[in-house]
Order: sequence, then structure tokens, then C-alpha cells
Amino acid sequence: MLVVRALIPIARDLVATFVFVALFWTLGVYIATAVGVSLVVAQTLYMHLKGKKIGALQWLSLVLITSFGGATILFHNPHFIMFKPSLLWLALGVVMLRRDWMAPYLPPIVTEHLEDRHIVRAGYGYATLMFFLAVINILVVKFASPNFWAAYALIGPTLAQGLLLLIFYFRFRERIIASMRGDSKA
Repeated sequence: MLVVRALIPIARDLVATFVFVALFWTLGVYIATAVGVSLVVAQTLYMHLKGKKIGALQWLSLVLITSFGGATILFHNPHFIMFKPSLLWLALGVVMLRRDWMAPYLPPIVTEHLEDRHIVRAGYGYATLMFFLAVINILVVKFASPNFWAAYALIGPTLAQGLLLLIFYFRFRERIIASMRGDSKA
């Protein structure tokens, strides 16, 4: 059940991507971009007015989407918004190079029964994936059609992150069970 709980925030974040891609394919890149910019501004403003804490990733999204979205519309060039995910993946990769970035996201059973080195390695694994996704996105923008990019932006990173999450979930689970049994290989 923990894996489902871990997937919920990822699914919530993907809703914006699904909406953007649907609008991209049906109404075009400029309307999709304008809606995306409007939504991230409205979401941030709503959170601020409700007194909710606006996290670093929300601020990063606001800055990237408004600046690259604005450039896309202003210069009538879809490549700006298409390159935006690469900057996001790079920024996330840099943040994930911190040894302790995963700690707030892990349930107590993990931190109690898993050696720190395994958690740190998993964090570096995620950072590596983010850098890889940044490079792949640049290549797709450069060498593929905008419609192919939209499909990739929706499916590629989602599958890659989901697969890595499942790999670490089951590996952590195996090590935690071994630790709880007292096995020395944990």
C-alpha cells in the first residue's frame, strides 16, 4: 500500500502534463501554453491567499512556466516551452545530489530499518535519472516533431520515474524485511 501512497503525488503532478498535452494536440501549442501559464499563476496565487506554504518546486515551476511560456507566446516559437522540461529535470537533478533529500519523503519504517547508504544511493539514482531525462528531452526537441515531443513528454518521463520508483520500492522492501528478520545482508 505504501507504493500507492508514493505514487499519488506523482499522479497529481502529472495532471498538469496531461492537460497541457491534451490542449497541445487539440488546440495548439500557444493556447496550451497560455492555459498552462494561467494555471500555474492561479495555483500559486490560490495557495498564497489560502496561507499555504509554497514550496521550492512550486516556485521553480512558476518561474520556468511563466518565463518559457511567455517566451513561447511572445516569440511565437514552441521550442521555448519544449525545452522547459530539460531545465526542470536539471534543477531537480541538482537538488537530488543532496545526500538527505529523500528523508522527508520516506516513512519511518524505511529510515529505521534501512542503512543510510542505501537511501543515499537511491537518491543519487534519482538524480542520475533527472539528468538523463534532461538530455533525452533536448534530443527529442531537436530531432523529433512537436507532436512526437508532446507524446514523449507525457509518456517517457512518467514511465522512467515510475519504473525507478518501483525498483527502489521493491529493493527497499526486500532490505527492510531482511533487516527486521535480523539477516546480515540487509
